[in-house]
Order: sequence, then structure tokens, then C-alpha cells
Amino acid sequence: MNGGQTLQIADEVREIARTDPDRVALVHAHEWPIVGRRYRTYTYRELSDKAEALAVGLRRIGVAEGTLCSFMVPPCFDAVVLGVALWRVGAVMVGIEPHSHGLRQVARCLRRVGPEVFFGTPQAHAGRLAFGWGRGSIRTNVVVAPVAPPGMHTLDSLCDRSDADPVPADVSPADLAVIAFTTGSTGQPKPTVMRHRNLAAMVALVKEQWGFDDGREVVDMPTFPMFWVIGLSTGGTVVVPPMDFALKGPGDADPAKLLGTIEDRGVRSMFGSPALLANLSEYASSHGVTAPSLRRIVCGGAEVPGPLFAAVKSMLGPDGEMYSDYGATEALPVAEISGDTVLGETWKATEDGAGVCVGTPLPGVEVRIVEVADDAIASWDDTTELPAGEIGEVVARSPHISEDYYRAPESTAANKIPDADGVWHRLGDTGYLDDMGRLWVCGRVSHRVVTDAGVVYPLCCEPVFNTVAGVARSALVGVDHGDAAVATLVVERDRDSSVADDELRSDLLAVAADHEATALVRSVVFVDRIPVDRRHNAKIDRPALARSVARG
Repeated sequence: MNGGQTLQIADEVREIARTDPDRVALVHAHEWPIVGRRYRTYTYRELSDKAEALAVGLRRIGVAEGTLCSFMVPPCFDAVVLGVALWRVGAVMVGIEPHSHGLRQVARCLRRVGPEVFFGTPQAHAGRLAFGWGRGSIRTNVVVAPVAPPGMHTLDSLCDRSDADPVPADVSPADLAVIAFTTGSTGQPKPTVMRHRNLAAMVALVKEQWGFDDGREVVDMPTFPMFWVIGLSTGGTVVVPPMDFALKGPGDADPAKLLGTIEDRGVRSMFGSPALLANLSEYASSHGVTAPSLRRIVCGGAEVPGPLFAAVKSMLGPDGEMYSDYGATEALPVAEISGDTVLGETWKATEDGAGVCVGTPLPGVEVRIVEVADDAIASWDDTTELPAGEIGEVVARSPHISEDYYRAPESTAANKIPDADGVWHRLGDTGYLDDMGRLWVCGRVSHRVVTDAGVVYPLCCEPVFNTVAGVARSALVGVDHGDAAVATLVVERDRDSSVADDELRSDLLAVAADHEATALVRSVVFVDRIPVDRRHNAKIDRPALARSVARG
């Protein structure tokens, strides 16, 4: 883990600006009242020129190698300019999403890191003042807007075009590039450290896996903040969709606007959460719309059900495919599976209780299954590796996977396993490897239900029950009754179903008795809506659900 490279995005952008200055770097889709959708296009020359000029101004105000910078700017031209400029000077981007994490949680997270500079939109600065984001550590404020209040800078006011040649950042592969907070879906958000070598390795891995060899052929539409780095790092075109990244989740995006942008700009690849893609495919089906330009859709953020693969496939052209990428904030991506493989090979087994197959580990990524441990593991020598087919805890190692957390030794100890050759990351999931080397996940370690009679795994149960008529979605939780946990199925009903609760409960318990993976489910509870995470609008919030069920 001592080798690796530094992130070269600023140099790569500058080289394209020199050799192919009019290549389109970014297209921003805007929806305006009455006039409708309009696009603003920016070239690599515009991007590089402004980023390099901004880098000079950043150094002038003390933003340099190692400076911690809170970055609260949704995808747009200025966000990309700022990102390139910060990497040019070797600063560290601190990424956290107010919508995903919650306004008050942001203050607690930033207090742990202590950023010195705050870059944000006017709305972000309003949140900073109202909720105390960065209070006690922020010394400089920069507003990403045409004008700024007294005492604050704008990006344009910092741009200095007097220096023709950029000053390379004095950073090493081991230096910090990004601190990104996890979702906090299984506890407090953790400040994930991504060093230059980690990000450089991730970019190289994704470019190879996704076939982004020739940037001139890349037209990528990221529907998640900061994923613009993928398209830009390949020398491609980034299409910013008409979405409210600051205040709404991906499940709130307007599918008609997204599909219109895909068609207008000939988008060839995109990333989307299951919630966003479900809305997109449903709209496409009901309106007879297709997206033939799309060649690759990557879905992530939560497990992807087989029916969603089929629905998305129906809106693509003959050359299009949807893939599910498995990973975490600390380790993205780890494994990948295609829709054709899911529909043709694995989903039937999933509906019979085998768990969810997330595919083959990507090149250079080592995945192992070890005995589940609820506490920290001090050394790889303290693990017990399990054979194929046996459920345990999923761990992974790769040059692109984060090695630690920022100023959080307790989180590092709990989630990393030191080894003589590096560090293993504990994905936090249970799962197993099959005889073909494919990874199947069975649910979070913390979400498994340990009963007196055995262990029940969420992703081995829920797909079985989701096939029952009248079920829109289900979730397994453990409800404590004295000294024992009861495996309880929580069901969100299909709103179009007329099956009575008692009849549906009887059907579900009968199905439970027919499968080994579900045989220990003893109770069924109905709720109006199963809660999901803010970031992807897809991951079930099981702790909140369990607390709600326990209260009755």
C-alpha cells in the first residue's frame, strides 16, 4: 500500500485543453418555466482556463496542499472548476450532503474533521450560519455565486490569470485527496479517507471496467453528487441532469426530464440508484419512450431486484445493458453483475432464498468470507476464512479501497483488519462466494436476526416474500421479546391489491414454512410505508423500522 500514483485530473484536463480545446467537457441541463429545457455547454479550454486561474487565487488566500475544504456545491460547471482547482493545489475536499445526512448531522460531522475553508452555494452558506456548520474551524468562506456578501469571496473574484504555467501540487500518493462521509445508515457517518493513490486506482479501475478508453466517446450522466469525476477523468463529456441535488433525493427526480435530456444529448452511460431507475423505467413503459443511446447503466446504493433489471432493459436499445455495482463509500466498486446474468442465471435462486448475487469481484479486488465477528478484529491472523458456499462476513482488499478514517481510530479499528500486505475492509455485509467465485450477499451483519433456533438473513428472506401477491416490499427485522429475538417480516402492501390482511399474513407464513431461508420467520406486521435512506432512496432503514414495530 506504499506505492500508487497521485490523482492527475488537473493535468489531464489541461492536456485536453491544449490538444483538443473545443472538446465538450460539460453540458448542464436546465428547466425553465415556459421555455422548457435548455442546455449550457462548456469546453475543456473553458474548464481548464478557469480552473488554473482559480488555483492561483486559491493559493493567494492560503488554500494549498493539505488544506481541508468543505465542498457543498451540487454538480455544475463551477463545481467541476472548483474540484479541478482544489486538486491542482493539493487541497483536500471534505464531502458531506446536507439532504442525505440531515442538517444538524452536518454540524457534528464537520466538527469531527475541522475544515478550514467553506465552499458552498448561497443556500449552503445559509445552512452554515443557521446550523453552525464548521463553527470553530472555518477561517475562510467562498460563495459559489455571481456575488458575495462583504468579507466573502466568489470564485470569479479569486481567478487570477496572470500566471501562464500552473504550479504542480506537491503531494504524494499517500496524501489525502478526499474525506467523504458514509451514509450513517448503520450508525454515525464515518469520515472516509481517500488518498491520492486510492482515487487514482479507482479511476483506473472504473475506466477499464466500464470501457471508457476513448474519452471522446464518453457522454456520461451522473445522477449522484461527485460522480462527475468519472466522466471527466476519462476526458469525456459530463451531462448534468435537471435534478435538485441539494434538497431532494434521486427518487424525487422527474423521469420525463431525465429521459428528455438523455435523448437530446445522446447520453451513453449513467449512474442511478434503484429508486431513480424504477421511476425512469416505469415512466418509459407507460409513455412508450425508449433510451436507445444508452449503452451502460450502472446501478448502486442498494441491492437491485431482478424485476428492475427487466424493466430497465425494456427501455434500452439492443446494445444497452444495466449493471449493478456492489461496494461502499470506502470501497467503490467491489463487484459487478450484468442484468443478463441476473435474469438468466441468478434471480430464480434469489427468489428461492439464496441471497442476492452481486457478481464477480473486479480485477485487482480480493474478496474473502470470514467468520462473523461483532467486535473489532485486531489482525488478519485473528480471522477464520470460510469455504465457498458458507455464509460469513464479506471483506475486501484493493489499492482503490480506503485504508482508514480521518481522526477516528475507533472507526478504523472497527472496520479495518490489518494484514502484513495491507488492510482489509469489512464491508459490513454477510455473504458467501459460490463455486464460480461470484459473491452473494445476505444482508448487513448488524441486520441479521439471531433467534434461539438459528440465524435469519434479510436478503435471503425478503426476495422470497416479495413474490407473494399483495406485497409491494418487505423487510426482515428482529423484535426483542425478553431474552430472544423474533424474526419479524414487515410488509408494505401493494396498493392495488384487495387481499385482506389476515389472508395475506396466512399466505406469507405458509411461504415461510416452505423455504429453509425463511422457516424461522414467525411474525408478520403491516405498515403503510417502509422507510428508506435519504441518499439513494432505496436502502431500507431497518433500525428505525425495528424500533417502530417494537413500539407497536
